[in-house]
Amino acid sequence: MSKTPAQRARKHGPNAAAAKGSPPSPGPRPGRQEGSPGLIVVAGLGASVLLFGYSFLMVLPQLRQLSGGLAMPDTLFGGYGTEYLQQVRSGLGADGAGQYSFWHRTADTMFPLIFALSWLLLIGTQLRRGLARWLCWAPVLLYVVADLGENLAIDAALAADPVGSANPASALAVAKSVLFVLSLAAGAAGVFLKRRAAPRQTPAAATG
Repeated sequence: MSKTPAQRARKHGPNAAAAKGSPPSPGPRPGRQEGSPGLIVVAGLGASVLLFGYSFLMVLPQLRQLSGGLAMPDTLFGGYGTEYLQQVRSGLGADGAGQYSFWHRTADTMFPLIFALSWLLLIGTQLRRGLARWLCWAPVLLYVVADLGENLAIDAALAADPVGSANPASALAVAKSVLFVLSLAAGAAGVFLKRRAAPRQTPAAATG
């Protein structure tokens, strides 16, 4: 006659009853994380690198060749004047200006958006909610606004011949450059602050 679970527990210990019952329900496997933010960050930054390489290794050199060797306004991080913008417009011509505008609407729109989303997620995984997170997010958000605004300003100025004023586009080019550097620094700061806080949390967790 088989023993009851209570009899098995008295003889073999409290785990004996569970050992002869139904198989244990499967639990989450260690090391397996579905929808890990880290994977999204890596994929987003990988796409950003590809778009950056495509723009600076293929598109911008071709446009520079079309313009007679003039650098595109997007790459003049220190700003430029209306006279220079007119030279670019004359060198590109109507067709070249159209290709330049198409790049603005496609790759040069995707890059800041994908980079910003990836960078915001990276910072969000490193820092808890609070002022520090928002301070690190701020330059990234402002960078997107400045970069996309610069695209619109350049296209608007180049839409006519003679061109319009370069002042708005030039100011946004400088702001974009500064904010991009600050965005990279903010991401590095988020990683540094998390690593600095980790040793403080370890003793507390050990005594809990």
